[in-house]
Amino acid sequence: MNPKKLASVLLGSAAIAALSLTPATAASAQTGAATAAVERDSVRCSKPSGQWANFSWGQGNTSATIYFNNHCSHRLSVRITFVRKGSVGDKAAKYRCMTVNAKTKGKKKFYAAVYEPASVTRVSSCG
Repeated sequence: MNPKKLASVLLGSAAIAALSLTPATAASAQTGAATAAVERDSVRCSKPSGQWANFSWGQGNTSATIYFNNHCSHRLSVRITFVRKGSVGDKAAKYRCMTVNAKTKGKKKFYAAVYEPASVTRVSSCG
């Protein structure tokens, strides 16, 4: 094989390798960042026993979206605790209540610019 053909084959192989590796690296970096930002919490159902209502959330700049999947056979009310972002030890909290219907899943957006969701607790009703 002459040197010009060898050089073009090697350069072509290097370009293909570079293009195939770059998107995979970027995609894995994005996946890792998205996975770290999601938090989860669950609440046990009264009926049927052994079932849970699951909640997860991701933090935005001015809002937080709470995703839910209620496996219970009844409506469920939960209190979401939001804690103040910022300095360490600053645990000023505020609470929001959310009721989800039986056997449903969905999402609800809460606007809380300087607060982030911390936990979900079952309550008897939102009132």
